[in-house]
Amino acid sequence: MKKLFGLITICSVLAFPVLAAKPVNISDRVNQPVPATNIELVKKVFSEDIEGIRGKDKPASPPGQDKKNGSKEKYTATGVLGPLATGAKYAVVIGICDYPGTDYDLCESDGDSLHMYKALIDLYGYKAENIRLFKDMGGTTGPNLNNASYATPTRDSIINAIQEIKELATSPDDEVVFFFSGHGAKGNADDGDAEDTDEAIVVHDSDRAMDADGYSDLDFIWDGELRSWFDGFGTTRIAFVFDTCRAGGMNDVATDVNGVVIEGRVISMATGETQSAYVYSKAGEDVDGDGIDDGEGVFTRLFANEGMLQGLADGYNQLETTDDKVAVEEAFDYAKKNIPRSLKGRQKPVISDNFTNDLLL
Repeated sequence: MKKLFGLITICSVLAFPVLAAKPVNISDRVNQPVPATNIELVKKVFSEDIEGIRGKDKPASPPGQDKKNGSKEKYTATGVLGPLATGAKYAVVIGICDYPGTDYDLCESDGDSLHMYKALIDLYGYKAENIRLFKDMGGTTGPNLNNASYATPTRDSIINAIQEIKELATSPDDEVVFFFSGHGAKGNADDGDAEDTDEAIVVHDSDRAMDADGYSDLDFIWDGELRSWFDGFGTTRIAFVFDTCRAGGMNDVATDVNGVVIEGRVISMATGETQSAYVYSKAGEDVDGDGIDDGEGVFTRLFANEGMLQGLADGYNQLETTDDKVAVEEAFDYAKKNIPRSLKGRQKPVISDNFTNDLLL
């Protein structure tokens, strides 16, 4: 089992009132929100100087080529590829930059989900029909992304997608990816785990009558819920990616509902459990060809866009020569080492890696 590396960040916190709901069985969370108190939505932070400083940065040398610091740096990648997937590949990819209303918007259009989607399709052999793609307000199409429809990322639609893939990924040779980019939250939730403080990903409300509680537009999927939804999969080969504030708290998905570590899962997280994440750009490239420039988070920019799609993470596996393959651990190591100088000490990604050697999707 590989080491768990830790981190830090800065966040903007919005406190919400108590979310009251009738307790429900943890295995049935589709029609009711989880009872929770002391909820704080933790916004991603946009720093105006990131793009300028990042533009001046040169990608850090891979560890095997870093004569000055290579021997002192700790890397997740082992330099040895683990077992390859021989079965089917499935993914749930979610990116929310445009939330309901305007108070929580990061930008007009999310690019993180699109870059992850493109990496899975273009580099790792995923089929479009096996990817459930959720983006912003939903309802649009991306002509450069195999005309994929973007479903609206509500609690109901997300759990339905996970359950659908659970019924499909029944072989131990199959592979699953779960990706989320957007806001995070913390609170005290009755989500099936024993934690005093829980973390959540923030999604769209599933059209419940919650206006009186002030939550008519937003919903929260808690770490214990995700753990229960991903319990009992036919394959243990599952890669999770969280680009949110408080992302380190989503490490619950590394275990089953009994707290037993599941060998084969890799969880890449943009920040530590008490930290928040930064926005790289509110308007970068037009990834899907819809005429709108798409925004990016710092972590996914480095992990999926630069690291995977641009191939800059190739070689971050402690080898003297590159192998033209970017494993999950390489992409993570690249992202961690190439955090912009302005964020050093404030955002440092963490990973929980229970896969044997390096996971090549």
